Amino acid sequence: MPSLWQRIKTSISPVRSPIFAAAPTQKVRMDIAGRRSSPPSYTSDPEKSGAQISVTIISDPEELTTKKKLNVFDKITRLAGSSEVFFIMMALIAVWVLLGIIYGTTDTWQIIMQNASSIQVYVTDILLIRQQQNASRSLMTTLAEIQSRNKTCERLLRQIPGCQWMETHKDDPKELLVNGRPVEDEVEENLYMVNGRPSRFQYVWTKTCHAVSTVLGSLWAFIFYWIGILVWVGIGKLYDFSDTWQLYINTAVAVVLTFTSVFLQNIQQQQEDSLEKCLEYALKIDAEVEHRLRELTEDFKPNPIFEIAPPPRGRLERYIDNFADAMGSMLGVVISVVFTIAWVAVGPLLQFDDNWVLIIGTFTGLVGFIDGFVLRNLYCREEKIVGDEFNRIAWSDRKVLDLLNVEVPEKTMGKRKMDTRISIATGDALGSTAVSVGAVGFVILLLVIASAMQWSTTGQLLCNTPTMIIEGFLLLVLIQAHNIANEERGVEFNGVLKRRLLLNSYVHSLDGYM
Repeated sequence: MPSLWQRIKTSISPVRSPIFAAAPTQKVRMDIAGRRSSPPSYTSDPEKSGAQISVTIISDPEELTTKKKLNVFDKITRLAGSSEVFFIMMALIAVWVLLGIIYGTTDTWQIIMQNASSIQVYVTDILLIRQQQNASRSLMTTLAEIQSRNKTCERLLRQIPGCQWMETHKDDPKELLVNGRPVEDEVEENLYMVNGRPSRFQYVWTKTCHAVSTVLGSLWAFIFYWIGILVWVGIGKLYDFSDTWQLYINTAVAVVLTFTSVFLQNIQQQQEDSLEKCLEYALKIDAEVEHRLRELTEDFKPNPIFEIAPPPRGRLERYIDNFADAMGSMLGVVISVVFTIAWVAVGPLLQFDDNWVLIIGTFTGLVGFIDGFVLRNLYCREEKIVGDEFNRIAWSDRKVLDLLNVEVPEKTMGKRKMDTRISIATGDALGSTAVSVGAVGFVILLLVIASAMQWSTTGQLLCNTPTMIIEGFLLLVLIQAHNIANEERGVEFNGVLKRRLLLNSYVHSLDGYM
């Protein structure tokens, strides 16, 4: 077990390592000596079993896996993605609007919103990076566990007479029914059982989130957003392109940023929780398959460790990952705290004027701007890795089912509409490594301009305005990426569950015994 210092160090500066897992080995405990003279009637409920032996599933606690327990920072990240936090943030925006109605929409009222939004989005970006890293590592570890058990099931099936390719393919392909019903019907019912019956509030809230995310992640939302920006640019001459004119757009975008960032974190947490439940259910079916095969073969060799090697990365991608590892850890929080303390300390020197007030928003805005592009780059690369791993599992499953001459009906993604393809292409372009590097160069350019203007109010607004506008659009792109990933994961898991139900039905139909 790692020491306290090692755990603290890992939480502050995480180390990237290969993903690996060994599925917990299912063991059969026999209460009678000798080999069985007749096949048992298998059931998962010992009280209903008429078998001559008592069967118990035992999971080996010593199996290796990269799936770790959540630390305090991880628990905070999950809490931040809850619906309760989302409603609290919306209530705070409502209070700010109410104060503006009562006391007037002054420059100070707007600056307060901009600074608060910049800080909130900056913190949320850190949590989004952490959320993405945790979800990706947990998902990939589960997929490694599935592959580990696949290796064992294939090996055990080859030991059973009649399960060889030449034997099973003498007849037409088997059309298996699961519990006497078509596999598609069984998949739908099992998915319903896994997710459970939601309360009325949960049902309405889930449907509302889905509808809102579909709208925000659409090409039309992208177009409407930029039309609003062009209208603001068009009225600039009426305001002589003044600081007040810049404040207007900064305030409007600040509200958008606060809503979309918290909403994104909430719907991602919903997706992560749902997928985790579904995969846990698939693992239980896998365990039943392994258990039955071990009953038939009396082979108790442990499941192998399956490792998913990290993909090759270029130098720029390693820099991006190092930045993400730092910002998505306690180190990012420490940097924020240090800067905040320094900002408060210089307050008396600047007489707590408007420039001083803007400093914290400028810092968090510029760093949050880079965080947004880094996050999009991570999404693009991780989605490809996860998609490839699901494809490998599908190939491994089909290999086993083909050995048994069992046909696998597959559900595929339909052709996407033109507007969806355009929005996906836009998101992919913004997630490229070159664009992430370009974002850093853009921030450096803004810093040079602001320094030349001696960090005046106008200079700081020049740093805030373009970065907030682009980051607002980027969050819409991230919501669109979430929608696409959610749809793809649904299709992929449907296939995983379907193939496991078919294999489970097949192995429990075997009545032979070696």
